[in-house]
Amino acid sequence: MPNTFDSALVADSIAAQTKTVLAKRLAPLRLFTSDYSSDVKKPGETVNVQITSATASTQVNPTTFNSLGGTTSGKASVTLSHIYQPFGLSYEDMKNGHRLERLAQINADALADKIWQVATAPVTVANFGAAKVTTAEGSINSASGDLPKLWAGVHKSMRKGLVVSPVIYSNLIPTSTTALNLGEGAYGFENGVHYATSFGGETDLAGFACSEEALVMASAMPALNSNSYEVQTIVLEQLGLSVMFTLHHDTSVRADIATYEVMFGASAGLTDGTMALIIPN
Repeated sequence: MPNTFDSALVADSIAAQTKTVLAKRLAPLRLFTSDYSSDVKKPGETVNVQITSATASTQVNPTTFNSLGGTTSGKASVTLSHIYQPFGLSYEDMKNGHRLERLAQINADALADKIWQVATAPVTVANFGAAKVTTAEGSINSASGDLPKLWAGVHKSMRKGLVVSPVIYSNLIPTSTTALNLGEGAYGFENGVHYATSFGGETDLAGFACSEEALVMASAMPALNSNSYEVQTIVLEQLGLSVMFTLHHDTSVRADIATYEVMFGASAGLTDGTMALIIPN
């Protein structure tokens, strides 16, 4: 009698591995305004994401206490796309833990890259204006004078972040454990310094400083048309983003097929003084 595998245990193993990978790879999404939901949506549906941009003046020695204040809120419409990453699982894959983890990781990496590409597609000169920094990537470092330009480009934001290419990031990495950490507050960026291997927007874009209101993200769950799937919802707590993992046997190809799926979209939010681009000449 051939060996069998508990599909729920396989799904649990892959989900645990995936959660670690995606939480790390998608950490820069924390820099933006988001509305991540577990609602079921279809491709092309829209989500109106609220953007809070200002509030009423703080009072000193008030005499009445029934004011609702004056928070200013707008919204941006985000169109959702079904992001779908399938991969086959053989008998040998499922009985070898290392191979299973490797398959999960490489496909989770691919999913993260696609989500990031969609997230940064609105980052263009047309939306946010000409580049603030045009220095060659390899010449941008802590002493080059480019980081202050980027900071100044979004100085009105109370929570600034910086995302740069690996070349630039490597020039900013601390040389010892006592040097400047690239987390919150590094180089004056309250939301820290992050890196991305590519960007989905402007050609030759090598990074950007941003306000949280510059981009808006939305997500939801895709609909399943069968109840024969093993389904896990992978929740990335630090982001609030959920990704669906499914596992099912496809009789037409006589194989087990796993998928990562999410409904996801992004659009430009507030575009005046909320982003400073790096586009090397």
